[in-house]
Amino acid sequence: MSIERMIKITKVNPLVLLLGIALFFIALYWIAKGLFTVLSYLTPIFLIGALVLNYRVVLGYGKWLWASLMRNPLFGIVAVVLSVLGISFVSLFLFVRALSSRSGEGKYKSTKMQGDYIKYEEVEEDFLDLSELQEAKKSLDDDYNDVFK
Repeated sequence: MSIERMIKITKVNPLVLLLGIALFFIALYWIAKGLFTVLSYLTPIFLIGALVLNYRVVLGYGKWLWASLMRNPLFGIVAVVLSVLGISFVSLFLFVRALSSRSGEGKYKSTKMQGDYIKYEEVEEDFLDLSELQEAKKSLDDDYNDVFK
């Protein structure tokens, strides 16, 4: 006796499905367009902010572009063209990188400037007993060498 189960799938009108997909991509386009517009207005602010916070980040990016042009011209040209076309995202990237490198400097600057030494204790006794480890290593070496005899 065979039991057949019937799976009922609701049918969706293909036109409604295509219309929903089209509306999704139209909304995605308008969101991306708005993001690019906002970033294009903020590009000079991000570049100036990156230069003020840490100018070495911008110089490092320029040196990286120049080095990639010298090392691999095809990749360098593509990197320069993409950097020019996506200057909004590059400026945002440089600003975030300068901001993160700037916040990382403050953690270590205070101890470096004060000249404090790290406090430590000298341990006189031999607290590591490696004799068991060495015996286990010898037995492993012997087993390994026995394979090739």
